[in-house]
Amino acid sequence: MRKLLVTACLCLAAAGGFTQLSSAAFTGSTALPSNNITADALHNYFSVSPGSDVRPGTATAVAAGNVDGLSIDFGTVPSARTFSSVFQIKNVSSATRTATLTLSSVPQVASAVFASSGSTSATLAAGASTTLVVTTSVTVAGRGWGSLRLGLSGTSWLYRDYTFHLDEAPQAPGAPIGTQKPAGRIDLSWGASTTTTNLAGYDVYRTSGGAYTKLTATPQVALTYSDIATVDGTAYTYKIHAVSSGVPVLDSFDSPTVNVTADATAPGQATSITLTNGGGNGGAYVNASNASSINIDVALPTGSLTTDVVKLTLTNGATVTLTHAGSVGAGTVSFNGINVAGLGDGGMTLSVTSTDLAGNVSTVRTATVTKDTNAPGAPTVAYTDNNNVADVVSGAAEANASITVTKTAPGPTTGYSTTADGAGAYSVTVALVNGKVPTPISVTYTVTATDAAGNTSAAATLTYNDTR
Repeated sequence: MRKLLVTACLCLAAAGGFTQLSSAAFTGSTALPSNNITADALHNYFSVSPGSDVRPGTATAVAAGNVDGLSIDFGTVPSARTFSSVFQIKNVSSATRTATLTLSSVPQVASAVFASSGSTSATLAAGASTTLVVTTSVTVAGRGWGSLRLGLSGTSWLYRDYTFHLDEAPQAPGAPIGTQKPAGRIDLSWGASTTTTNLAGYDVYRTSGGAYTKLTATPQVALTYSDIATVDGTAYTYKIHAVSSGVPVLDSFDSPTVNVTADATAPGQATSITLTNGGGNGGAYVNASNASSINIDVALPTGSLTTDVVKLTLTNGATVTLTHAGSVGAGTVSFNGINVAGLGDGGMTLSVTSTDLAGNVSTVRTATVTKDTNAPGAPTVAYTDNNNVADVVSGAAEANASITVTKTAPGPTTGYSTTADGAGAYSVTVALVNGKVPTPISVTYTVTATDAAGNTSAAATLTYNDTR
């Protein structure tokens, strides 16, 4: 029996000369005098102790245990950050040693390195120490489980594997922008989170004072949201969260906030529309002389704002549209130099609306003016030579036209006027001229007709030899 035991020991000693045993098989250095075999372990080279880093929002250390059994748990990390002292490693041997790190299966970690080297290996003199630095990812969210292997460089069997866990929340999205829209709608948009892996989408939160309410039933992928459940005139504050996929669902920090007031009230209707440089009878017409540059005044009601946009539309066959800023309360805005030469003759419709910043549109105010750019034809003209009484110029022109008769010779120049009747006939008494035979006096008259719109015909010229 003793011989058999000695033989077994010798075989084990012989095997020990060719075989390295994992440190996981031994927890200490043990000498067996009978066979002179020594088991090695990582703790013969390094000690490990928890560092100063704690789980976010707690006082619990990230690391627990020692070199032979260490667990690393960051808990929930609400935003990417760097932990600079996860644990401390110290060279406890009498010679310079190099420690190595290998992190597996934790994409939520951007890097895990030694502080002294900035890499996954650190050469430490006897008694020297360094810390583990872990930086979490700005692009990967979700639950991360894996292992961190701490080993002795130059060996493949002196190492320890430590459990490693963290729950990385997405990065907060960019600041939202809020825009008032018609009927009280508020449109929101925001910048994307830098998290691209395990991102479910975004949740929208709102408050009008007091606690926030989540508006989205499920996270949405889009970077926009329209809030239609608003009350006119109410001020709202919005914030956005980025949300992870998987279990557990992790929320980012709050985005910056934005304040927006719902606006469902349209501006008031314009109170009047006035053509201020019209021609013709009553100054009410657009005619050939002003069609390329008419002026329109629009009177606005109480409550108008300079941020309102007043739109004037002129229509007759074609359309001309112009805009102008509103007034401060009740006031008048002027649209000057409007060219409507391209619009047709006849009744020209003027329409005015006001639109506020939210896009609410007032009811329309309309007016109609007559555009007439067609001049009458030149009148016909005849001269009646009376003896010792005033002579007469007569003829035919456009019905109801204003007739202007001008004597140009003999001088001085003299003007006369009348109005054609409903049939277009006109007659006007002019200067008394008594010519004699054989010495007649030559008289010259020009005659024009002007219609109700103010358009004037070409001149008809009459030259007559007065002999009486």
